[in-house]
Amino acid sequence: MLSKEEINKKMKAAFWDYAVDPYNIFLIALGKKMGNRFFSKEKILVRLIERLSWYEIIDLFGKEFLAKNLNPSIISKIRNPEIRNKYEFIRRVLQEETLSYSGWSVQNRQRLKSSVLSNRRYGS
Repeated sequence: MLSKEEINKKMKAAFWDYAVDPYNIFLIALGKKMGNRFFSKEKILVRLIERLSWYEIIDLFGKEFLAKNLNPSIISKIRNPEIRNKYEFIRRVLQEETLSYSGWSVQNRQRLKSSVLSNRRYGS
């Protein structure tokens, strides 16, 4: 577990634009303190996911916490689609859900189908 100073440093990096105690934000994210309408557990986790690396988030909370608390509701609020897809995959791994074979997702299957079955003529 990280020291209070290390937690403050990581939380301050994500909440640098707010005049709040970083450790209180951490406690709200853990569920040890009640949040408010500006800082709910869900909003804090989304902001941390968008601002910190995966390794920093693991250092702060641990895999068990993320396996319990990373849910589709939180993931759907992530603005960047790449990060959203990454965390959806991480959520499924942590919660031991079945994963599709690499490259055979619904989106990729549609893309491949349209390119293979196109009616374009290539070179004569």
